[in-house]
Amino acid sequence: MLLGIVLAGGQSRRMGTDKAMLTVQGKTQLQRTTDCLVDAGCEQIAISRNEVGFVTDQFLQQGPLAGIQACLAAYQCHEAVVIPVDMPLIESRSIAALIQFGRTQGHSCYFESSALPCYLFDLEVAKAQCMQRLQHGKRSINGFLQAIAAKPLRFKQNNLAKYELLNSNTPQQWQLAQHLMINKERAWDGQHHSHLSR
Repeated sequence: MLLGIVLAGGQSRRMGTDKAMLTVQGKTQLQRTTDCLVDAGCEQIAISRNEVGFVTDQFLQQGPLAGIQACLAAYQCHEAVVIPVDMPLIESRSIAALIQFGRTQGHSCYFESSALPCYLFDLEVAKAQCMQRLQHGKRSINGFLQAIAAKPLRFKQNNLAKYELLNSNTPQQWQLAQHLMINKERAWDGQHHSHLSR
């Protein structure tokens, strides 16, 4: 079973408001990210968020790695893909490509320009490394990926695709993401209109 993990437990201090509840094309970022994982083929979704009704951290105040550890401990699955809630431009096809690369290689993997999203292939190793690193105060996602020998996947940059990995942690970054979304919609509308006119 492929588990989709949404990391939505941050305190959003720099944004000044809950990032997960910001709306993207009529959906909250939390709902859009969840839909993205389902469209990419995830059969179950785990949401790391320190509120009732979600998966809460066992290691408090330890960042995204603690969210990954808690979700892996809470669900029985064979493989997992992890995505933060603050990537409003990420597309399901890109997540699906990451999953396919990991399955083909038989390895955990990530896009070379960003530690997240990531695909976790050997969950027993991933669980053990999460636990071991958190117990020793090691919170780095990059360090975790190195420890499980995850492989980088080159992200194909074309049109606005290079912005899919943009994090929106501040109001300025969120404004940029909204601008890019508008331009992306206009580009798609233009291509669609051109196709219909042929």
